[in-house]
Order: sequence, then structure tokens, then C-alpha cells
Amino acid sequence: MLSFLDLQKPVPSWYSGRLWLLRLGYYKLHREQERADDWIWIVDHTVQLGNEKCLVILGIRQSNLPDAELYLDHEDVEPIALLPVTHSNGEIVFQQLTQTVEKTGVPREIIGDHGPDIKSGIEKFCQANEHTCYVYDIKHKGAVILKRELKDDPHWSTFIQLAAQTSKRVQQTSLSALAPPNQRSKSRYMNVHKLVKWGRETLCYLDMLKSEPDNRFPPQQVHDKLGWLYEYRDHLVEWQDLIYVINPTTQLLFT
Repeated sequence: MLSFLDLQKPVPSWYSGRLWLLRLGYYKLHREQERADDWIWIVDHTVQLGNEKCLVILGIRQSNLPDAELYLDHEDVEPIALLPVTHSNGEIVFQQLTQTVEKTGVPREIIGDHGPDIKSGIEKFCQANEHTCYVYDIKHKGAVILKRELKDDPHWSTFIQLAAQTSKRVQQTSLSALAPPNQRSKSRYMNVHKLVKWGRETLCYLDMLKSEPDNRFPPQQVHDKLGWLYEYRDHLVEWQDLIYVINPTTQLLFT
């Protein structure tokens, strides 16, 4: 960019910046942590890359929890462990947690989802360390409730199929700005609100077009690609109501 603008200013290479970020991360991961009995661990697996995935453990002292905030930022937590594995089960997770005790001492609390290996490993750790309690990640709990309500709903199944088809049909056209959000293959029920919001907002836009034509998009093309949403007006209201119940509940449980 600087050469394009003919600005003769020296700049570090991107590789230098990446190298310093790696050094900083390595330092934070391996530096000595204060041993205490009020550590809270946040535990999860990374997405698998190739044959490996990593057990990630972030930590924060209970005494360092933010007073006025209902959530943590990246700067609030410390990386405690990053443990790569090619295979994981409850016993392996238990051994990894036990190994990490050497860094911080036995934690007061472990937060994790209910993935089979994570759940089994944490429960075994808590049995061996009565001081530690296992807290289920409330965001995953909300997603589990949504999954239970929606997975057998034929209208929801058809809706997400049509949304995926619509995304492919409009992504290389003038209607790309109206495309639905990408649907994740994993943790999809943690992102239901984005798809429902798109459906409701797009319906409002379609209703507006009846009285206020928008010259940016061909009217017939808009109707052909997105008109199927009219059949889901009542269902979208129902799904939005469900989200309105679950999301405030999860937020309340943080207070």
C-alpha cells in the first residue's frame, strides 16, 4: 500500500508482526501463574485441524472478576494451557486437567459444555477434588434448549434448507446484499437468532416494496428469490418469541 501511494516510509514486514505475536502468546502461556484456591477455569476443545485438536484452558481469579460487567473480555483471562491431542476421551481430559493443577493449584470452578469427553473428564476431576465445582456453560445450555424445540420441527428444517439454497442462488447476483447469514455446521443452534432476524427483517423489506419500490434491486427477481419467506411469517414470530425467552434468561443467570 505504501509503495502504491509512493510513500517512502520504512515499515516492518508482516512476518515480524506475526513473530512478535507468537512470542507474546508463548510467554503468556508459559509464564508462571500465581497459585491460589479461587481460580476459575474455562475449558473447551478447538476445532480439529487435520489429526489434531487442542484442549484450551483459560483462567481468571475469582477475586479478579469484573464488578460492573456481565461478561469477560479477552484481556480479563489468562491462557493457562493449550494441550494438543489426536484423540480425546474423559480419561484424557481428566489427566490434562490434573496436569494443569501444577500451574495454578486446584481451581474453585470449571466452566465447560456437555461434550461427552469434556463432561466426563471434568466430573472425574471434581470427584477427585471436592473443592472444585463444575458449571455448565449457559450459552450452550440455551442452544440445547433451542435444539430440543426446533430439531423435530418440520417447518424449521425446511426453512433452513431454503435459506441455504437462497444463499447460493443470490451470492453472485445483484441480490447478494439480501443473502441470509452463513449457517455453521457446528454449534448451529447458538446462531439461530441471526437466521431468524434475517428472515423477519427481509420480510419487512418485502412488505415495504409493495408500497415503496426499491430501484436498487429488480422487483421480480426479489420476489422469485425471496418470496418463499411469506409462508414463514407466523413461524418466524414463534421462533423469535422462543429466542426472546431463552436469551434474557441466559443473561439473567449471569447476574
